[in-house]
Amino acid sequence: MSLEGKSRWRRLSKAVGVRNQKGESLLETIKAALLGEYSVGQWMIVFYLYSFAGWCWEVSLCLVKERRFVNRGFLTGPILPIYGFGALSILLVCVPIQENALLVALAGTAVASAVELVTGWVMEALFHVRYWDYSHQPLNLNGYICALSAATWAVFSAIIVCVVHPLMRPFVQKLPPQMALIAACVLTAFAVVDTVFAVRKALDLRRLLESMERYARELESLHGGLDRISDRVSGMIREFAARVDERQEELTASLQRITDARDRVRTMMDERRMTMAEGAKERLANFERILAAAASYLPDSETLREEIASARRHYDEQTELLRDERVRRLRRAEKVLRSNPTAASRRHVRELELLRGHRQQSPDKDQQGSDKA
Repeated sequence: MSLEGKSRWRRLSKAVGVRNQKGESLLETIKAALLGEYSVGQWMIVFYLYSFAGWCWEVSLCLVKERRFVNRGFLTGPILPIYGFGALSILLVCVPIQENALLVALAGTAVASAVELVTGWVMEALFHVRYWDYSHQPLNLNGYICALSAATWAVFSAIIVCVVHPLMRPFVQKLPPQMALIAACVLTAFAVVDTVFAVRKALDLRRLLESMERYARELESLHGGLDRISDRVSGMIREFAARVDERQEELTASLQRITDARDRVRTMMDERRMTMAEGAKERLANFERILAAAASYLPDSETLREEIASARRHYDEQTELLRDERVRRLRRAEKVLRSNPTAASRRHVRELELLRGHRQQSPDKDQQGSDKA
């Protein structure tokens, strides 16, 4: 680094007060240091270069782990902005101390991990999904960062500051500032459009997960209502059996069928061999058969039949609402999951699991394409 460059970065590193000795504000000091290194357009080009390098890194990892190409990231284009912001933050903090590799690694780890932590928290707050999840890694902080990711940032910091940046600087500085600014604006325009569509996809995934959660609550309520109807029917049959001796065997068999049908469906749902929707459909069909057989001796069979019909109508309405929501949002939501195979959600754990199961049942769709911010 030239003496002039070191002087500029020294000014930045000493700017710890609101104003320095020359009366410049901290913002003015940072601005002077940054623009002394590159122009605004050149810094933007550097940002996109590191964003593209981060995308290449993530895609390479997926190629090694999954043996297939996955267009990693929140965006559709070949950039991962979190790597661009992380690299710029590392350069801002670490270039003044680049002579000390250990300090570079420590400072770079701290600032890049902070960027990753804040980005992960904001994205989960907005979209209810973690686009990367370190919950299963040791020494993680709420799944946003972990010891392994911090160690990776430490290595990246040393490489960026001590190797890549000194090699890149002469080439970037040769770019005419106006040309660099025009190119950066064009890239930014594409990135903004890409971000708009990516946010739309992420919101589609969030709304689909929310609709699935509402549907699950409705099904829970429906199963509770069916349990109450089951208890009433069982009670009616027992009362009738206490008065009629000659049909004891038939009535006992009816009671057993009611109990067995409920227990079988509940067991299959608990073991995930049957969804709640399939269980509700099965139980409604069972009740219709039982009421048809017991209509001759149940005193309120018509009332029960109306309750079952009302429950079926409610089930059909809720199922149709979810089907409409899936038709509108499923394709874009699946693209998000394809591009972020490690995505997780604390709010919609079961729903995300069901959505992934739906994708695995549609292998043809997985061939069509493959989105971390």
